[in-house]
Amino acid sequence: MKKLLTCMMACLTMTAYAQTDSTASSVPPTYPYLTPISNVEELNADIMSLQFGKADASAKKLITAAKRKKQSTTEYDKVVSICRKGESGLRGVDRVIIVDSVVVDKKEFLKAYQIAEDLGSLKLSEKGDIVQYQTQLNGIVLCPIHATDSTDLQIVRYYLENDQFAEGETIEGLGIEGDINYPFLMPDGQTFYFAARCEEGYGNYDLYVTRYDSDSKQFYQAENMGFPYNSYANDYMLVIDEAANLGWFASDRYQPHGKVCIYTFIPNESRQTIDYETTDLDELLSMASLQSIIALPLSDEQKEVQAQAKKRISTINSQLSATNLQKDFEFVLNDTRTCYTLNDFKTPEAKQLCNEWVQKTKNLTTLNHQLQEMRETAPTNQQPILNLEARIKELQTETHNLEKQIRNTELVK
Repeated sequence: MKKLLTCMMACLTMTAYAQTDSTASSVPPTYPYLTPISNVEELNADIMSLQFGKADASAKKLITAAKRKKQSTTEYDKVVSICRKGESGLRGVDRVIIVDSVVVDKKEFLKAYQIAEDLGSLKLSEKGDIVQYQTQLNGIVLCPIHATDSTDLQIVRYYLENDQFAEGETIEGLGIEGDINYPFLMPDGQTFYFAARCEEGYGNYDLYVTRYDSDSKQFYQAENMGFPYNSYANDYMLVIDEAANLGWFASDRYQPHGKVCIYTFIPNESRQTIDYETTDLDELLSMASLQSIIALPLSDEQKEVQAQAKKRISTINSQLSATNLQKDFEFVLNDTRTCYTLNDFKTPEAKQLCNEWVQKTKNLTTLNHQLQEMRETAPTNQQPILNLEARIKELQTETHNLEKQIRNTELVK
């Protein structure tokens, strides 16, 4: 199935935000943000560089001193817990070949994901806090929304039925309590990657993976992907292109405010755990932390694999550049034909109708943004919200009817 039309995504955005609790007492936070580990910079630096033994010893000394002064030890207890999880994680580091890394503005980080069209589409919200993912093959849309009873995020799955989105349903069985964001479903419809910020993780957003159980019709308990994918910083938006044998994920570890690093890697068919007992500690920490990509140890065979991957990336970039050279919009006529400019239409009537559709689609996107802002800044002012919702619904119907007219005009004649 070709990528669905932009206006449908605009419709979905409206639907998702309609489920936000307008009576919540606090304004939902912007994601991702970095929660400090502690007020002690040395502890923060040791944990970010995965020096858990050193950080644990320092935290325990601070706990002893705090108890002596009858002060709270909560902050340092948290550090000890993080170190315990970290030490366990170092015994399961995945041996991953990093192909490349690039630092970009966090608000536009998805532009660094050079993924093939058949994988689907990723769409960053206006505030840059959530990502909607739409599959290419089966019309599923995964959309994080704010839960109705808190500021936590949950992922809702929408199905396309007869060119209309069915009512969304929350994904069940993940076993995660907290913010769940940045979804990506593999084309097999079974393997599901996402990011979550919860008590079970290392801290801030961590990457998780799970698979769908067709018998119970829900996902298995999600597993933390561990090092090097995760750190104490925000690690999120993992995407894998099996055909190109490439993967991407984002992390703001070691980055200044407003920046994020996109790592390109070669995905393993199964986890290749580095032997903790026989590997030099400095080498292990280098591979687990990704603090220096250049310093990562690679065999001659791995260097060759890395070189071939860089060639594939170069080819993909060239192909995408050629495709995007002239792309004003995207209108799917059928499974074999998509129009990107008005000149792609053969009939004058369809060209004129599409021009009208483009304008209405832009108007629909603008109105959805206005509705979102209105719900967040004046949630009790119900009448203007209801009026705008009615106009959006009317415009959705108009664009949907135009889509049918365009296809009938272009394909029938």
